[in-house]
This record gives sequence, C-alpha cells and structure tokens, in this order.
Amino acid sequence: MAEFMAQAGRLDVLVNNAGMMQQAAIEETSFEDWQRSLAVSLTAPFLMIRAALPHLRKTRGSIVNTGSIEGLSANPGHAAYCASKAGLHGLTRAVAVDHGHEGIRCNAVAPGWIDSELNVELIESMPAPAAFRRDIGRIHPVGRTGTAEEVASLVAFLAAEEASFITEQIFTVDGGRMVKLSLP
Repeated sequence: MAEFMAQAGRLDVLVNNAGMMQQAAIEETSFEDWQRSLAVSLTAPFLMIRAALPHLRKTRGSIVNTGSIEGLSANPGHAAYCASKAGLHGLTRAVAVDHGHEGIRCNAVAPGWIDSELNVELIESMPAPAAFRRDIGRIHPVGRTGTAEEVASLVAFLAAEEASFITEQIFTVDGGRMVKLSLP
C-alpha cells in the first residue's frame, strides 16, 4: 500500500479479486490446503482493507470484494473455497457497517461460471470440450456462461459515485444459475 500511495498519491477504490479452488472432500483437504484457501480468499482481502482504510477515509472511497456464488451455496468438494468466500461476504458486510459513517462503502460481487482463463483451460481439457461448454451453458437460464467484462462492469459501477448509496450488498453475477432448480 505504501508503494502504491507513493506512486498514485491517493486511493479511491480497492478491489480485492483473488481466489483459489481445490477439488477435494473435507476428509481429503489437508490443513495446509485449508489454510491456503483462507489466506488467499479471506486473509489477504482483510489485510488489504486494513491497509487501505486510512486512505479511503480521506477520499470517502469504495471497496469491492470478489466473492462467489459458492459463498452463498455450494458445489460438491469445494468446502475450503465455499467457506473462504462466505467469510469474505461476511467481511464485506462488517466493513460496510463499521466504516459507513466514514463515507466508505463496501460491496461484493459473487460471480458464477465465468469464462476466465482457468475455466477456459478446464473446458479445453475435457474429452469433449464443445459438449461440456454446451452442458455448462444449460445450467444457466440465460443459456451461457459469463464473461470477465460483465463482472468488471458491475465492479466499476459499484466503485463509482453513481452507486454512492449502495453498501453491504452481495451481487450475484451468474446468469440466473442460483435460482434455477434442477429437475429430478
């Protein structure tokens, strides 16, 4: 933060955008892997927020955290990831409550399946990538996966002055996936 402030001179927005996922059941998740997941998705944003607060007070700035729909519900074998993102959602609300009186807003976006580099690599590694992409699209009411640009647009809005009365919210960006029930 000191290096950034020396170069930029002011801080208006902090975006915490990090995460890691390990596919493993709880019994298969080592304590070290659990700790690493929490360190990346929860502890690092906490430390960044703590370092940014003095600067954000001066600018009445905004914090946007990248959570996940898996912080609101769960996929099998993602306990550490789900727990870390749920914790980040709680941290988002706590920061908004504790620092709103200082003019600091804190919100989170909770993306679903986004065509990130990691997800595209996963799709391409499948035996039938086109079929896998089609099937992933079908779990979304909009019929497709999302783009990083769609998430970034919401982050930019939440950071902007136009969103000055929005705080402590968790916004899903998931093409409707969270509300679509599976058929038996």
